[in-house]
Amino acid sequence: MEIFSIPDSISFGLPSSEMFKIPNQPYKHDPNLRPPPLNNTPRSFFHPFDIDPDLFRVSFQLEYVITFMSLYVTAVLFMNSVNASRHYRPWAFSKTSAFKAFVVAHNSLLALFSGWALSSLVYTLINYWPSGSTNSNDGYFAHIAEYLCQTQSSEYRVLSHSISPWEAGWNYIGWLFYMSKYYEVIDTMIILAKGKKSSMLQTYHHAGIILCGWATVVYDSPCGLVAAINVLVHTLMYTYFALQTLGFSVSTRVKRSLTTIQIAQFFIGMIFGTSFLFLSYKAPLDMSEMAVKNDSVLDFSPLASHGDTARLVPKDTMVPCLSDSGEAATIYVSTIYIWPLIFLFVRFFIQSYSPKKKQ
Repeated sequence: MEIFSIPDSISFGLPSSEMFKIPNQPYKHDPNLRPPPLNNTPRSFFHPFDIDPDLFRVSFQLEYVITFMSLYVTAVLFMNSVNASRHYRPWAFSKTSAFKAFVVAHNSLLALFSGWALSSLVYTLINYWPSGSTNSNDGYFAHIAEYLCQTQSSEYRVLSHSISPWEAGWNYIGWLFYMSKYYEVIDTMIILAKGKKSSMLQTYHHAGIILCGWATVVYDSPCGLVAAINVLVHTLMYTYFALQTLGFSVSTRVKRSLTTIQIAQFFIGMIFGTSFLFLSYKAPLDMSEMAVKNDSVLDFSPLASHGDTARLVPKDTMVPCLSDSGEAATIYVSTIYIWPLIFLFVRFFIQSYSPKKKQ
């Protein structure tokens, strides 16, 4: 059921019922487990090291993800109660110069990592972007759609690239970004070490993003491209945290702007990511051809009556952006996660920056 289309080479319509089925967890019991991305390829600035295959495999196991999230939330709730019983006094070690140096290093490391990941994503995006000069009229939009939708070049129907941007590096960066979410829980540990309470926003944010990251990498979803927005925001946020720890004064206007950017990224990311669920693009139904003596076009007939040779006509069809319910599951999981997160961030914004708060 088509809702609207712009232009003819792409369209937006309701997804098929297949997109709402419960997906299987791939790769878990597959003896031919997919190898870590970019392993056994030359090292470079955007590929500084290979991913350990065992760690890569374990990172796909949902039971480990749920266990980590549960331990994290339990530890936070316990330490919140301990800090409350201590009247939220800072722990002694949090006042040492070594602790401050650790916090600066922690925030600087994440700022540098996010900046590196962002530069890698942008470099690959530009380097493999479809050339407009080789595609006429609105058919170019189909090339862009396939470029963004298909994570494997073997699935290309309209593009001639031998490698997709995911195969060229996005999968590698995406997995590292997913793993960084486990490390980022140290943000909460730092707050607790200072004797403060980890808010619902803080705890929910760090726990939920791990599950979203897992769904993205395990189902190899093209919606993971939305993470590029989050990488940009993280670069700004951790740079701000590092400067703040070093004692630099940051105005309320800057703080308010950063919070606004965080909230905006959720809306932009959700709209962009959800669009993958409804997007389809025009591609040939069959690319195989055989020579025909004359120029007549067959209506997808396997045999021609006007010659001793025939061809299959590459008739067009609309190809859905998402290949299976696993890729769609990333959207569902992320949407369920993001709406409460938006509410918590907006509440934080009002409590922190409203005129009543200033008074």
